[in-house]
Amino acid sequence: MIKKRMTVQLSLVMTIVLLISGCQWTSTAAGTVSSTESDAQQEQMDSTVFPKDKVIDVKITIDEADFQDMLDNASAEEYKEASVNYNGMQFDHVGIRTKGNLSLRSVVNSDSDRYSFKLSFDEYLNQTLNGISKINLNNNYSDASYMREFLTYELADSVGLPTPGFSYVNVYVNDELWGFYLAIEQIGDSYLERHFNNSYGALYKAEMNGAGSDLTWLGNDPDSYTGLVMKSKSSNDDVLIDMLDELNNGNDYEKVLDVDNVLKYVALNVVASNMDSYLGMNKQNYYLYENKGVFSVLPWDYNMAFGGFGGSGILIDEPTQGALAERPLIAKLLEVDEYKERYHAILSEMLEGYMQQETFNERVAQLQDLISGHVKQDPRSFYSYEEYERSIPTLTSFVEESMDNIQQQLDGTIPSAGDGTGSGGGMGPGGGGGMVPGGNTPTNNERTTVDAAPAVNTEPSQNAEVLPKDQTQSSDQPPSDGNQPVMPQDPVQNGQGQVPDFPQGQMGNGFGGEFGGQVQGGPGMGRPGDRSNGAAEEQGSPKEALYAGVSIALLLLSCLFVTLYKRKRL
Repeated sequence: MIKKRMTVQLSLVMTIVLLISGCQWTSTAAGTVSSTESDAQQEQMDSTVFPKDKVIDVKITIDEADFQDMLDNASAEEYKEASVNYNGMQFDHVGIRTKGNLSLRSVVNSDSDRYSFKLSFDEYLNQTLNGISKINLNNNYSDASYMREFLTYELADSVGLPTPGFSYVNVYVNDELWGFYLAIEQIGDSYLERHFNNSYGALYKAEMNGAGSDLTWLGNDPDSYTGLVMKSKSSNDDVLIDMLDELNNGNDYEKVLDVDNVLKYVALNVVASNMDSYLGMNKQNYYLYENKGVFSVLPWDYNMAFGGFGGSGILIDEPTQGALAERPLIAKLLEVDEYKERYHAILSEMLEGYMQQETFNERVAQLQDLISGHVKQDPRSFYSYEEYERSIPTLTSFVEESMDNIQQQLDGTIPSAGDGTGSGGGMGPGGGGGMVPGGNTPTNNERTTVDAAPAVNTEPSQNAEVLPKDQTQSSDQPPSDGNQPVMPQDPVQNGQGQVPDFPQGQMGNGFGGEFGGQVQGGPGMGRPGDRSNGAAEEQGSPKEALYAGVSIALLLLSCLFVTLYKRKRL
């Protein structure tokens, strides 16, 4: 009897051991396969979908009436069905629509039909392009150089930030060259799988027309955070509230944040002088992704980087447009000496690496060689080819001045922080560090000297760009050199913490309705354009479901085996 019991117990133990070992082997094998597949997918994506060393063709075939209706009703952003040949890969039944945020309304109110587009491969059929369901075709709005977004994503990738795929493309519509665009992968399942090895976490996008995108504490009700729009199919909002609570009211930041990721994100926007981000007054253009309770910040939308949104002299330890305390993701982390030291090290890594002047200028020259012929042939460019050519030295000069300013702050030769009120806007003249607006820096060897902590200057700079006479009667086209006209600091707040009164549907009568600027006659501000189509659509991957199912099946079979074996022995 004892022998029988021992045999049963031994069988049970062996079964459990084998089951655990099998599950561990399956998990290890799955991880190896997943890693191998991820590397293969990345290599294939880099070579066929988003190559960096060549320009590929995206050929769209669509019913003429449908396409014209899409252009005529661009603000509706409604999908039309089309066929797409993407770098030689043919797809039918693909969704295409116009896209954009404020820039969409700017084009709507201009005489241009150069819209940005979104391709949705899975809109009508269950199909993807190398696992990618959606790709954005960005029109390089407000960027005469065609390079700002491309360069910023390369900088992000160089320091290990999770970066979407991107590549230059010629877009054709019904065999007609429509324009020279930048293709960018929409943040979704494929992106998340590559960077986080899963796609079932909570995904949020920060949008300007809502509360909470500054990540300040608004209480325990998730509905209070209307500026954080859920893009995953579903989410346990408790994880978001837990993160915001710890960030604002606690101090164990690493429990809820990938701190190194956050510091890299802040450094990226400082080095790229990008105030059209969490740092700026709109507190937008970033994603939050939760992986096992820990949030990462995902960089997004950089056509206004490197001077497109104004001044470059950002205070590195107070890099906000508005009070530093109103950006707890920065203020709280930089209060910790260890984190501030790491943040400064990341800035130095960028300056000594991708942004080292010779390295950066060489990369700009390489891109210029790659794209100049395509820019020249662009039939719907916002800028003339001459303006494109002038924008290149303007870009490199701006970057040289900006990197010198940051280096001086790191060295301690000029202040890196002020009185807590922020860097003074970043859109108008001066800003932190006392530099003139982006795109208007000298292209000769003159240097801007900063001897003291900069004060916010609300008067237009003497170096401000003056629009050509032929542009004074219409603001439909972006200004020359790809830079916005100079505007007073903090234009939205009007110096009183109040939004100024504008005509209905407009924002300060500004250029393109986008920046609250001072170009007479500019159209009004548009509504946010992106919907939830770029979201992670599922909460668990098929592989993970398969592994879980196999594990459960093995467990049930082992229990059944032990039970039957025992009965037979009795």
